[in-house]
Amino acid sequence: MLPVDVIYKPIAELSGLVRRGRIRSADLTESYLDRIARLDPQLHAFATVTGDLAIDQARRADKEIKQGRWRGPLHGIPYGAKDLLATKGIRTTWGAKPYADQVFDHDAAVIRKLRDAGAVLLGKLAMIEMAGGLGYSVGNSSLTGAARNPWSLDRWTCGSSSGAGAAVGAALVPFAIGSETWGSIICPASFCGISGLRPTFGRVSRQGAMALSWTLDKLGPMGRTAQDCETVYRVLAGHDQEDPYSSSEPIGPVSDPATARRLRVGVLRHDFTKSGTPSVGAVFNRAVEELRAGGIRVEEVKLPDLPFEEATVVILRAEVATAYEDLDRTGRVRDLVSAGARLSFVTAKAVRGADFVKAQRLRTVCQRAMAEFFARYDVLIYPGETYTAFGAEQDFSKIAWSDPAGGAGNLCGLPAISVPCGFADDGLPASLTAMSGAFEEHKALGLARHYQSIATWHLKRPPVGAA
Repeated sequence: MLPVDVIYKPIAELSGLVRRGRIRSADLTESYLDRIARLDPQLHAFATVTGDLAIDQARRADKEIKQGRWRGPLHGIPYGAKDLLATKGIRTTWGAKPYADQVFDHDAAVIRKLRDAGAVLLGKLAMIEMAGGLGYSVGNSSLTGAARNPWSLDRWTCGSSSGAGAAVGAALVPFAIGSETWGSIICPASFCGISGLRPTFGRVSRQGAMALSWTLDKLGPMGRTAQDCETVYRVLAGHDQEDPYSSSEPIGPVSDPATARRLRVGVLRHDFTKSGTPSVGAVFNRAVEELRAGGIRVEEVKLPDLPFEEATVVILRAEVATAYEDLDRTGRVRDLVSAGARLSFVTAKAVRGADFVKAQRLRTVCQRAMAEFFARYDVLIYPGETYTAFGAEQDFSKIAWSDPAGGAGNLCGLPAISVPCGFADDGLPASLTAMSGAFEEHKALGLARHYQSIATWHLKRPPVGAA
C-alpha cells in the first residue's frame, strides 16, 4: 500500500505522479480501497463499494497513460459519488429503504463525464434519505445510519452529502461529488474540515440525479483544496441538452489567486450570542484578519433586507412534495427512518398555489437584489456554519440554526465555496465560505485559493486515518 502522505495529496500532485509513472493508478486505487475496508466500518461513509470496477478502470487508465493517451488531470484519479447519482448496473439507493435495491440502466451525466475524463469510481457515498427533502432532525436518518465525523467519531458529518464529507475528510477518496439544495455541500465541508464547491444553478447537468427540488438542486465537488474543487468542477461544467435547466453560459476563466488582492470583498458578520458557538465566531474573525494581512480589502456588509429563507422554504416544500408524491400515495413513506417524513407531506399540502407563485416572484426580486450586491462586491465571505459538528445522535431541531446567506445563495442560484479556517474550542473544524455572483465561480475560487496559500488549515489531518 502507498504511504499515507501520498493518500492525502491533492489532485494536482496525485495527477502529476500518475502521469509521470511515479505511481500507478492501480496502486493508488488499491490503497484507497484498503483504507475504505479498514476505516469505513467506523465512518459509514459508503453505501456501496465498487472495488472490481475501480480496479478495472485504474488498470485501463495506467495502460492509456503509458501509451501516451493522457485524458487530463483526473485520469487515473479515484473518487466517490453521492448515492443519488444513477450508475449503470450499480445500486443507487437515494439513502432510503424504499429504494434499497434500485438499479438504473444508465449513468448520470456527471458519472459519464468523469468516466470520459478517466476518473476511477470507488463507490457510492452514503447520504441522508431522499437528500433530507422530507425533513429530518438526527444524523441517522439514512439507510446506512449516521455518517461519523473523522475528527471525532461521536459527531456527525452534516447532510445530506454526509458520506462525501466523511470520505474526503478521512482520505477514503481524493474527491467526491455531492449535491446541494440548501447547505448539503457547504455544511459537510465545514463540519469535516474539507473544501466544497456549490456551483451556480444550471452550471452542472443534473441528468440522472435524484430530483429533490427542480429549481434549487445543484451538483458539485468536494475535495482537499479549493484548487481540487476547481479541477473537478471544470470537468463537470457545461451545457447538457438532456437537462432542461442546464445553462450554456461560458464556463469562464480559471481562478487566479495572484489577483485576489484586486477583489472587492464584503464580510457578513453573525451574532454568535443569538445562535452558534462563540469560538467559531472567533475562528472566523481571525480568518478575516488573515485575509486582511494577506492584502485583501474587506468591508463589512449586510445582505439586502429580503425574506430569502422564507421564500426558499415555500419553494422547497412545494417542489419536494411533488417530487416524492409517489412515496405518499403508495404509503412507502412509512419505511423512511425519519418519523416526521409523513408529516412533511401534510405541511407541504398546506402550501397553496398562490403561495408558490408569490415565492417564485419574490425569488426574482431577490435575484435582482443580489445581482446589484455583486455589482458592488466581487465576493461575499461569511462563516460556513456557525456551529461545529453536531453529535451523531443529537436532535438538532432544538438548535437555533439560521442560514440567511445560504438561503440567499441557494434561492438565487449563486456559487459558493467553503474552506476550513481553523478549529473551535472543542477541537473541531470551522470554515469560511466565499460566495460570488452567478457564473462567476472563478472569483470565489480565487479568493479561497489565495486564503489557502496563506493559511494551512486544509493540510490538517483528522485523528481517524491520520497515519
